[in-house]
Amino acid sequence: MQISSSFGSEKFLSHPVSWLDDDTDVELNALIRRLVGFDVLIVPGLDGSGEGHWQSQWKKLLIRQGVFVQSVEQDNWVSPDLMTWKKTLESSVTLCTRPVLVVAHSLGALLTVHCADLKIAGALLVAPADAEEARASDRLRVRGFAPLPQATVRFPSVLATSDNDEWLSPARARFMAHCWGAELFPAGRVGHIGNRENLGIWRAGFRALEKLLDRIDNEQTISEEHEV
Repeated sequence: MQISSSFGSEKFLSHPVSWLDDDTDVELNALIRRLVGFDVLIVPGLDGSGEGHWQSQWKKLLIRQGVFVQSVEQDNWVSPDLMTWKKTLESSVTLCTRPVLVVAHSLGALLTVHCADLKIAGALLVAPADAEEARASDRLRVRGFAPLPQATVRFPSVLATSDNDEWLSPARARFMAHCWGAELFPAGRVGHIGNRENLGIWRAGFRALEKLLDRIDNEQTISEEHEV
């Protein structure tokens, strides 16, 4: 088991970076400020996340802006084993020292739900791989992750879904979100939102991340009110 981690101390610049317009730059500044109190844990899926994957792009960007980010590195990305992958994720969460914010994709998203008892502040579940009913040609490679958990997860979550994802149909995405208590975030027609789609920084994903932070804040407020 390996954990790839980095920390950037550079402050977020007041001028927009190349892929942002002025309005988005302001919004991203606000998002960065909300993330600095978390340990962000990137959880890739089947075959990992290449350099062009939005998870890798997010990691680079967030580190440059002073956010602490770790990437879970499985020993075997090609032939996933549920128990082995769970142990790696559990170890990664245990090593974090601040509230853990999970950013998971595909089989990594399903893995996160399989580890729902972990102490996680919140999880962005992007295009969870449907180990039961996926139409993808590689679906047999993930059959060990079935059956899908159907209990409500104990942490706030947002499930981002695509209308033309061979790994997750819209109907199944709605079913998962209902079972897990996740807020559904329609991302449009962007395939599996993975390596093949070449989405770059995937700006729309920041909207989903913002919704997750809102859910975390809301649940914290409710919890504090109950304590009074």
